[in-house]
Amino acid sequence: MSTITSYALFSYNKLVVSSTETTSVETAYSAVPTPTPDPLAPYNVLLLGYGGGGHAGGEITDTMIVAQVIPREKRVILISIPRDMWVPLPLLKDGETSYRKINNAYPLGNDPHQYLDRPEKYQGELGGTTLAEDMVELVTGLPIRYFVVVNFNAFEQAVNNLGGILVNVPVDFTDEYYPIEGLEDESCGKSEEDIEALTATISGYKLEQEFKCRYETLEFSAGMQPMDGATALKFVRSRHSQTYGNDFSRSQRQQAVILALKNKMLSLGTLPKLVPLINTLTSHVRTDIGIGDIKEIWSTHGDLKDYTLETINLSTDNVLKESRSQDGQYILTPIGGTENWQAIHEYLETEIKQNKELDKT
Repeated sequence: MSTITSYALFSYNKLVVSSTETTSVETAYSAVPTPTPDPLAPYNVLLLGYGGGGHAGGEITDTMIVAQVIPREKRVILISIPRDMWVPLPLLKDGETSYRKINNAYPLGNDPHQYLDRPEKYQGELGGTTLAEDMVELVTGLPIRYFVVVNFNAFEQAVNNLGGILVNVPVDFTDEYYPIEGLEDESCGKSEEDIEALTATISGYKLEQEFKCRYETLEFSAGMQPMDGATALKFVRSRHSQTYGNDFSRSQRQQAVILALKNKMLSLGTLPKLVPLINTLTSHVRTDIGIGDIKEIWSTHGDLKDYTLETINLSTDNVLKESRSQDGQYILTPIGGTENWQAIHEYLETEIKQNKELDKT
């Protein structure tokens, strides 16, 4: 093993929160043989993205994507989970639930101050990821094997370390209200009395429109566009375009950037060129994909350049409907009613199969 490879593996190991490559003594010496897992069986990876320090919302996950890897068919399917999905978080005593948006699962599972009586598996270092995994499994019916959690700092730096990416922007759009970091409390020439009166009577997007100086205008043109880290981050976080600003549109943009990242990393080809990227990720990424898992994937999955990247979006065009919670929040629920996840499960099963058939034609 070369020095560069050893260093890359050492650096990568800093990302790993909990390795899956553990074997108990009881299992190792059991009289009953344990079936050998199929290394080419399909599996699912949960990708979580959050703002982190300096961003409103902290650990609330802006990005929730299930990547289904199908090695025998050389396919990866990205399934976007809308952050406004209304789910029963098991955070109370005796298994009772508290309904929240699914993007709250990760931060609440990590919170050392709230819901202290929640089940033990939703506490500690892996509490947030375990809760997020369980909620995503509930919604999609897809068992999660691994997770990868990335904050926005890592995303921006990673894109820059790759020398930028080329993103296929689906449609033209303009966002006149993208927040400028550091100007969140700018008065924009208004007096304290004006601000107090405005905040007492309006909120949300309408309130933002009263403080135009806190925001910049973003414009993106359809087609292949080069982006550095800051531009790519704005592209995936933008949410106030009149024509392309809802969460379903954001999901499409996130998928487009993941495809661009995949293409750029594969174009580099060699491990030494990826070492700066791995170094960037060590402080801002957490995963339970261990070194042993990486080695197995590398040795059994074939050339990753041969894999197709497909996308599926859960939206109000297929299996979701818009609603309001009792306290007035905008939420998304299954078309069959709250907690009726079967239609979503069947839809995903059909779409995954259909995409396979289309790939053959």
